[in-house]
Amino acid sequence: MLKKNWYLFTPLALVGLPALILAYYILSFGYPVNEAIEATSHFLQSKTRYALKYSDRNFARIKPNMRGDQVFQLVGVPFERRGNDSEWLYALPQGTTNYYHERKVIFIRDKNNVPLVKETVRGFHAD
Repeated sequence: MLKKNWYLFTPLALVGLPALILAYYILSFGYPVNEAIEATSHFLQSKTRYALKYSDRNFARIKPNMRGDQVFQLVGVPFERRGNDSEWLYALPQGTTNYYHERKVIFIRDKNNVPLVKETVRGFHAD
């Protein structure tokens, strides 16, 4: 029966593979469903390059009010610093792609001009 009707598994593969990719983005990257759907729809088109010492595990450990030097210890030197050093980018698109996994730390300055983490941005970037 199975050898004879193997084609019956085609719909399962067409639905099952995207569902597995979607689950991967939700569970591994921590994306909400709408971003996971966006990432899944651009699965083979997205290419991301990360800063040298970057890891998702250490990026997840960054919390509000951490100092800039603590962020350096966790994820290293960012690719770019923007907005008068208020945004540190740890992921950028690779090549000419418009789809990548965005990783950014946004800082504010305290009264002593020390950079403190305001928030982290972890999402799928699609132009």
